[in-house]
Amino acid sequence: MGLMIVLGLPATVRPVALAFSGMSRLAFSGYRHGQWDLYSLDEVGADLRQLTNDSNEDRDPAYSSDGTKLAFASRRERNWDLYVLDLATGQETRLTDHPDYDGAPAWSADGAQIAFESFRAGDLDIWLVDVESGALQNLTAESEAGDFAPAWSPDGRHIAFTSWRLGDKDLFVLDVETGALTQITDNQAAEEWPAWSPDGTRLAFVRNWLGEREVYTLDALAPPVEGGMVTRVTWLGRDDGPAWSPEGERLAVLHRRFDGEQLLWLTLGEQHQLPLHLTDVTWLDGRPTWSGNAINYGTPLLTWADAMPSPLYVEDLTPSQSGDGEPWDLVPVIGLDLPTPALTPYFSDRVDDSYDALRRRLADEVGYDFLGQVSEAARPYDFFSETSEYASWHKSGRAVDTLFEYHTDAGQVMEIARDDMGGETYWRVFLRCADQSGTCGRPITVNTWDYSYRARAEIAPEQGGIEKPVLHGYYVDFAALAREYGWSRISSWNDGDFSWTWHFKAFEYWHYQKTDGLPWYVAMQEVYAQAKLDRYFTYDRMLEVGDYPFLIALKGVPPSADARLWWAPVRP
Repeated sequence: MGLMIVLGLPATVRPVALAFSGMSRLAFSGYRHGQWDLYSLDEVGADLRQLTNDSNEDRDPAYSSDGTKLAFASRRERNWDLYVLDLATGQETRLTDHPDYDGAPAWSADGAQIAFESFRAGDLDIWLVDVESGALQNLTAESEAGDFAPAWSPDGRHIAFTSWRLGDKDLFVLDVETGALTQITDNQAAEEWPAWSPDGTRLAFVRNWLGEREVYTLDALAPPVEGGMVTRVTWLGRDDGPAWSPEGERLAVLHRRFDGEQLLWLTLGEQHQLPLHLTDVTWLDGRPTWSGNAINYGTPLLTWADAMPSPLYVEDLTPSQSGDGEPWDLVPVIGLDLPTPALTPYFSDRVDDSYDALRRRLADEVGYDFLGQVSEAARPYDFFSETSEYASWHKSGRAVDTLFEYHTDAGQVMEIARDDMGGETYWRVFLRCADQSGTCGRPITVNTWDYSYRARAEIAPEQGGIEKPVLHGYYVDFAALAREYGWSRISSWNDGDFSWTWHFKAFEYWHYQKTDGLPWYVAMQEVYAQAKLDRYFTYDRMLEVGDYPFLIALKGVPPSADARLWWAPVRP
């Protein structure tokens, strides 16, 4: 199919009449008890139901227009393909079967076809599959750039999607019948994840500027490339995956936080509104799908904690044999290498099994032992450096620093991507799969970061580097996988004395810690005798090494007599 890029959306796009019956429900992908499955709830956040239950990942749900079926992507048999769930019968049907990645399905209005993103041609493209015959068509074969996240218009004539074809991520609309391709955004920021309003007159999308994501809307007949205006509808600093309500007056969005995600909805046009929380903070991913006609299928759940399956790991706690009054030892980790051979890597006995389980899982996924060599593990309790945090989680045996770079025979295999939340800069770490056949990982749809000396010092001084062009290939999101085992990342340092924008060691993309919700001082009590803590980690000693009083409080260090008057309101 030949494609022609034009400016402006064709005037043939017409509003679609709306008519609804059945249940108004949102479906989404959530992580619960060791696996990613699909769930749904009603429009006020009640009647939670589990739609799929498979040990492999289920992602990217999409309701058919009549609400009777749900398409989704799943990594069953270590291969990403499309499936269709019949909500009337519960029957699941595999729709595609190819070694390369297929994902992000979107239904045509008549339910006869599904648009999806696929890596089967060597780069991300937008494909069509006929639901009955399985016939396939590549709609963007002429482009070697990444094309992804398709959204089918309600009239069935157009598919909006994200593309890197002009150097940065912009939104395009494809006329399915004629093949005419229309660019509709051209902002310097990345614009992605389009979603049509139910009447087809507007598009919601995500604008990503250097890691900070917000949801906007635009008029489909007056797009930005023709001077049309965009309207910002979220202000929380990290919002994603817009999905329109059936009547077109509300948007559901995924709000990302450092401690998890929430599904919210907000009414368009209302100023200074507070969004409705449809879920508590939990682990969600991708774009939700909202139907006004959905069959109310699934296993009802009273709470998110229902139905505990087998855990990913078990911590084997061994009482201390040291005889020095310390309840739990820092245990040496066999087969873990540090840059200095004379040093022995240690972890708290409360977290070493989770690290080992994560290490084995990751090596099985990517094909090499990324966590078998680290920059740093436990530090001595009396360690002091003017460039390091005195009350470090390393001292508790609950932190690890990965290597700053990682090379295999294939070269550099580690990439990082900026991920801002709540005014803090975090980093996602991606590891390139040794096996590029499609059995490992997924294609990257974010811009990774060039933090080379040249990028930081010459190209973008005081900015910490620049975004890279699109990368082709299959990668594993290490930060996401580590979270499943309780190991969390931290934000970069960014203050006047020490900032990642001009000092490499402030990046901290390599640091992961497993706190289990404990204050730092309590974690230290698990591995050290109280006499040592009373000598090295008193309130006055913490002030001497430069810690701020409020940080000492957050660490859980017992207050001095002078500090007790103000301590109680902030103590964990």
